[in-house]
Amino acid sequence: IGKGIGRVFGSSAKLAADPPSSPSSSSGRAGQYTAATYSPEHYLVPDPKAAAHSGAVSGYTVDLDPNMGPTKHGSARAGDADGGATRGPTTKGAVATDVGDDSYLKGFLAEEVRPQPPVEEGPLAELMRVTQAQERGLLRQAAVCRVAVARMANLQRIMLGREGTSGRTDKDIHGEIEQWKTRTMDLQLQLSHCLSGAGARISDLVNEKSAASFLSVTPMELHASEESSEEALAPRPASAKRPEPKKISGKLEGPSIRQPDGSLKPLDKIKKGKDDKAKVVVPPKIPDLQLQVFPQEIEQKYRVGTYHGCPVYGAVLNPQKDAYEYAGDTELHLIWDVDQSKLVGEGTNDVELVIKCVLWWKEELKHDPAFIPRGVDHKIKKEFQEYCENFELAQAFDSVMHLLLRPGAKEFTLQHPQAKWWTFTNKDREVDGQVVRDVSDDDGLVGTYQANPHEVSGNQVIDANKYALQILDEIASKHAGIKNEERPIIGVRGKRKDLARVVRLIQNKRKASGQDESKPVTVVLLDDRFQDAYGNCQANDPRILCHIPAYNAITEDKKDALIEGMNKILPVDTLLKFYTAFKTADKNHALVQCVDIMSDDQSMLIKKKGSKLEDTYFEYTPKVAPLGVVPPKLKPFQWVPCR
Repeated sequence: IGKGIGRVFGSSAKLAADPPSSPSSSSGRAGQYTAATYSPEHYLVPDPKAAAHSGAVSGYTVDLDPNMGPTKHGSARAGDADGGATRGPTTKGAVATDVGDDSYLKGFLAEEVRPQPPVEEGPLAELMRVTQAQERGLLRQAAVCRVAVARMANLQRIMLGREGTSGRTDKDIHGEIEQWKTRTMDLQLQLSHCLSGAGARISDLVNEKSAASFLSVTPMELHASEESSEEALAPRPASAKRPEPKKISGKLEGPSIRQPDGSLKPLDKIKKGKDDKAKVVVPPKIPDLQLQVFPQEIEQKYRVGTYHGCPVYGAVLNPQKDAYEYAGDTELHLIWDVDQSKLVGEGTNDVELVIKCVLWWKEELKHDPAFIPRGVDHKIKKEFQEYCENFELAQAFDSVMHLLLRPGAKEFTLQHPQAKWWTFTNKDREVDGQVVRDVSDDDGLVGTYQANPHEVSGNQVIDANKYALQILDEIASKHAGIKNEERPIIGVRGKRKDLARVVRLIQNKRKASGQDESKPVTVVLLDDRFQDAYGNCQANDPRILCHIPAYNAITEDKKDALIEGMNKILPVDTLLKFYTAFKTADKNHALVQCVDIMSDDQSMLIKKKGSKLEDTYFEYTPKVAPLGVVPPKLKPFQWVPCR
């Protein structure tokens, strides 16, 4: 970020007029590129007349573009007709003739941007490549911004040029105007966060000014952006003139750094005023650019932000009513975490593990005729085949789901017929910065099949992790009374839950069906975790987190019923028979390892006991809450009028 921002926005350090011609002392092909050659200073052109120019900065010319603001000229390369390594065409030409998407972007990146130097291999090579990728992304976005200004200029000319409209918007372009408003302000806010945070810290490392200062918008411009299209485009009277600047006469009060003859005073002779104190550098405040939808008191109480052009609101607990209140004219979306929230925590994981292990046996036996070792007794082999053939995943989950569901979950669901339901669970994982999709496909939905065909049969094979989670969610929603679930959301283990992703999915669905993308939503996550549940989009805002007590153990009255249900799915005697036969024939068989994992010391449902194979036995020991400890009743969500 720092490198890319530095190249685009220039430097306040001492600049060199010409790049050095001598190669660096570094070895390799990257040796010909020195730090000065590709520093931000190399992109500016010296101008001896700059001192007299009102817009000059450090002796270098600044093009005062009336549409885009100050734009620094770049140093010309050999063969460049207009100079300007990073300047690109101004919006003056873009307003006159509209620019095309692909052709303009390619031309901007290929002809107007200085090529990146090769990376010299070493300990920091990977970081340099990442920084160059950041530069390419920022430059691409810069070209997109130029296209956006041209498009908005053309749209504005259409609005102003229509006869009889008096500068007012028509219904056919009102939707596009609203999209430009919300998405531009959303980008401004997020870019301000990026450049004033991570971008500023990178700029500090290279002693450069933060690019966040170039995002400043005057109060007049901010006010105009929030006005309605009718007010913003209303014609102004011809008599309206810009007021003359107020003239100042007489001697100015206060300390001066100049002597009576006009020369500068020595530093130690300058007198300081009474109020002069050491100033603390405060980062610039990021303006709140979201458009107001409801009255001010509703906005302040419930408004969380604007994500992907959609106004997002939260819910606030009312202790007197023992309920959460939310803005009534919003669309309510409730995201329910699975483990320890919708379903019992440890029990859910272990029940799912046992059942999907059996599903894996069934799939392997279907695709690999040699899955059963040769040494297994023929009678046990036949029994194993019949057991796997008759196993039904959905039926197994359905038989015990009423024991795993959080008490009062169905009643809570029926209290909210207006809600749209989501399910969240962290089942994917991350390895070396790359997400490994254990249960989700590339579209983020819960998958069904493995990415690669089976190594023996060569056919597509069901992935036990994916399919078990898919059926688990369907059966859990059925028992919880959720009939129209929006979709299950899969996250990465150990990562925070990002509700901006939910808003993006809502907007994508609206766009595909032609619905209004500006309709406000209330998004709330039901989760047993408090601090860890916050995502990047919430800015640690508790209004979109309904913190509920963890449900991590079944009650005492459900213990015997769960043991009986699991013995119907996988009897411990049958499991011991299969385990002993397979381990005797092949102690390293995959089934043996699978059973060892699901019944080890970490398991909260089934335990393998006995030190030797002949002494081994299995027992279901579900985790049980202390007598009388029951999860409290969930607080409902009630809408309040907001207009």
